[in-house]
Amino acid sequence: MSRRFDQLNAHHSSLLARCAVQRRQLADTAEEIEHELGRVDRGLAAIRRVLSSPALIGGAIAVVALVGPRRLLRWGTNGLMLYSSARQLLRLRRESVATAPTHDGG
Repeated sequence: MSRRFDQLNAHHSSLLARCAVQRRQLADTAEEIEHELGRVDRGLAAIRRVLSSPALIGGAIAVVALVGPRRLLRWGTNGLMLYSSARQLLRLRRESVATAPTHDGG
């Protein structure tokens, strides 16, 4: 009976450890989702501000008329690619700095 109790106790401890790991993973995932939803909320708020301003809408139409839709699309695509690359590089730099060994001079 003691052996069975030890087995059940070990299994129980294992399940508790798995629960803790899954809880941490779920919290991390929820945090990522919350971050992304915050980004969407900020984007929608910016769009609402722009759409509520007739002067900005008129300015955007004037820019499209002056520059041309094709050139504007090309600029936008290049700008988006540059922005995405810069974000990726900054993220990689942050990760490499975080994982770099520290030297204490000793």
